This record gives sequence, C-alpha cells and structure tokens, in this order.
Amino acid sequence: MKFRNPTLLSQPVVFLLAALLMAAGDFTRATAQENGTLFPSLTLPEIGDNTLHIISPDILELVRINTKPAGTATVPDSWNFVSSGGTFTAPSTSQFSVSVDDAQAGVTAVYFRRRVVYAPLFPRYMRIENRLYLKLSTPVPEGALVEVTNPGSALWPATMKFTCAASPLRPSEVIHVNQEGYTIGEPKKAIVGFYLGSGGELNLTSGTPFTIVDANTGATAYSGTLTRRLEKGFTVLPAPYQKVLHADFGNFKTSGEYCLKVPGLGASLPFLISPSMSMNFARAYALGLYNQRCGCAVTLPYSRHGHGACHTAPASIPVPEASYVSTWNNIVSTNSDYASNPRHTAPRLESGATQLYPYVRTGAWDVSGGHHDAGDYSKYTTNSAQLIESLTFAADSFTGAGKLDNLGIPESGDGKSDLLQEAR
Repeated sequence: MKFRNPTLLSQPVVFLLAALLMAAGDFTRATAQENGTLFPSLTLPEIGDNTLHIISPDILELVRINTKPAGTATVPDSWNFVSSGGTFTAPSTSQFSVSVDDAQAGVTAVYFRRRVVYAPLFPRYMRIENRLYLKLSTPVPEGALVEVTNPGSALWPATMKFTCAASPLRPSEVIHVNQEGYTIGEPKKAIVGFYLGSGGELNLTSGTPFTIVDANTGATAYSGTLTRRLEKGFTVLPAPYQKVLHADFGNFKTSGEYCLKVPGLGASLPFLISPSMSMNFARAYALGLYNQRCGCAVTLPYSRHGHGACHTAPASIPVPEASYVSTWNNIVSTNSDYASNPRHTAPRLESGATQLYPYVRTGAWDVSGGHHDAGDYSKYTTNSAQLIESLTFAADSFTGAGKLDNLGIPESGDGKSDLLQEAR
C-alpha cells in the first residue's frame, strides 16, 4: 500500500497496543444492556426535523434541520439569522413564548449556532443543523414540562412543536463521558461543558456535585464534586474552554452500567465499568486491522463490508535501463561534474549496474498481503515495517499479550498468537 501519512495506519495500532497493555490475560467479554430510552437517535436527520433540549435550568435549545436549495439560492430556506458577512442578528425575545408547567417564563437573550450535517453532491440533499438558545429569566425546575411557541408563527409553522420534560436523567449534551467504557483499575474521568454559539461557553459553577447512578434504576452509586479545568495554550481571544468542569470518579470500582448525573443538567449517555473493557477495546481495533487486510478475502461475521481477495496480481519490476532511458539520461547529465563535488564519494551513478544497491530481481513477483490504508495502491517498506514492529513489540513486551488467542479475528482459537498472526 502507499501510506501518504504513516499515522493513518499507526493510530489504530497505538490504540490497540494501549488496550492490549491493559487487557492481556483477560479472556472475558462484557455485555452491555442497552437502555433505549437514554440513547438519542443515530439516524440521519431529515429536513424539517426539530426538537427542544433543556441544556441547563435557564438555557433552552431549539434544534431545527433545514437546507439551502440548489441553484442560485445563497441562503438557507429558514432561520437565516446570519448575513453573508457573518453578522448574527438575533430574533427578538418577544417572538418566543415559553411555558413551564403552564406558567410563562421570560426570555432575556437569544443565541445561535449552525453547521452542515450532511451535504452529498449527487443527488444534492444538504441538511443544515440550526440551534437557537433561549436564556430564561427564571430557572426550569426538575420534572417540569416545557413548551416553546412563537406567536404569529413567524419563526416556524404552528405544526412544528418544541416540547421537552426536565427529567433528572434526560440525555445531556453537556456531560461528556467515555462511551467506550472504563476499566476497573484505570482512571475514570468525564468533562462537563457546552458551547452556545454566539452566547459563548455555558456558565458552569466549580464545586457543583455530581453522582454516578445506575443506568437502569437511577440509584446513586457514587458521589463527587466537579472542579474547574482551564485549557491553556490558546492565543485566540476570547480563550476557549475556560468554563469547562472536570469529574473524577477513579475511586469508583464497581462493575455495572451507569450514567453521570449533574443537578439541573441531566445525565450522560450510559457507559460501562467492567474489567473486560480493555479486552473489548482491543478486539475492536484488532477487527479494524482485519478489515484493512489486503490480498485476502474479508468476510462475515468479522466484517459487514466483505470482499474477495484483492490486489493479488504479481508486481512487475522492469529492467531499469530498458524501461527508463530518458530518466537515466537525465541522471547522467545532472551528475556529470560529480568529481568536482567533494560530497560525491561513491562511484558515479551512470546506469543500473553502477548503483550501490542495484536491482537484483526483475520481472513478475508476488508481493500480495499487507494492509490497506490510503485510497491508492503501492507498497512502502517503512510503513509495513512499522506495523510489524508494533505488533511484535506488543507480543514481546506486554505481559500476556503474546499469548492472546481470542482477539476475535479468523485465526483466533487456533492455539497461536493472534498478534503474531496479524503481523505475519
């Protein structure tokens, strides 16, 4: 393969090595019980989709998916609050009516952010995600039902509804956990923070309590306190990530499925704490490398993107002088003054025969195998060697890693090291 950037293939290898370092000797597989009520939809949004989120007790988020029609149109078909020069003009606060359990709540400020979430060219089907943030004069109590309308339907049609309940365990975009999960003895950290677009960072208070709750029952399993986590090194103003909070629950070591809950903010997506997490992580990356294999078939049940053996044709190595006459003429012409250059200590390069490392093999040769990476095809020994070294280093250096025969690849269970077989 041709690896334009060695890190493209090495990144999954690094993650695999880190997981193997923790997972060596762990032959179990954790099972996650998916709580459908807490998982947001992963489907691609449709034009016209909309929803309401309670970001914090005094910040509401209205989300609407729209588009920019093809042709000469230069602006979105709705919620076009930003000029061509990038100036945001907020809708008037009087255009919103917020009902909290049938009582009215005042809107004191309006913020906005948007981004393209889907933009295929053929056929064109652009989808733009727009988010309006309403700052309220009074906080929304937990358990309350919130509805936002716009009198006169100037901002959205009356058929478009924005309602949400302030459930203590509502999924929160503010709380960021490791959804891969956490191992028992390793650090466990989460980040709490949110960007309100033109409103800047969400104001959060250091010292706010947090709890780890059972994802299925809501029962509290651990309690802690959020601390400030200031990011450093940025030269832009205003400096970003200055209001982010940090949750550390590394002392909690009980296996299970949990959510991280913060009063007023809701809860994180469910995550697992399990001694098997590193092993599951290692298996995921081992299967990732399997999916990148070249020269052999990739099949079910190891991949949903199966294909037959690829790039199996022999490589053709031509005779240098016969195939690249003009190139050799240029080389000879360029180095004609080699004798006057003190750096040229080797014999003058005039032909394939005068190379320090001449071609010893020409014609057709089988060079199949390896791993795909970039979209083109050629082979670089540096990158192949790097991958082989990483895998064999893990087998040699991580206690028990070389004995793992359960990484979930086709060779697993045959009594031989999966790492060494992947390297081979």
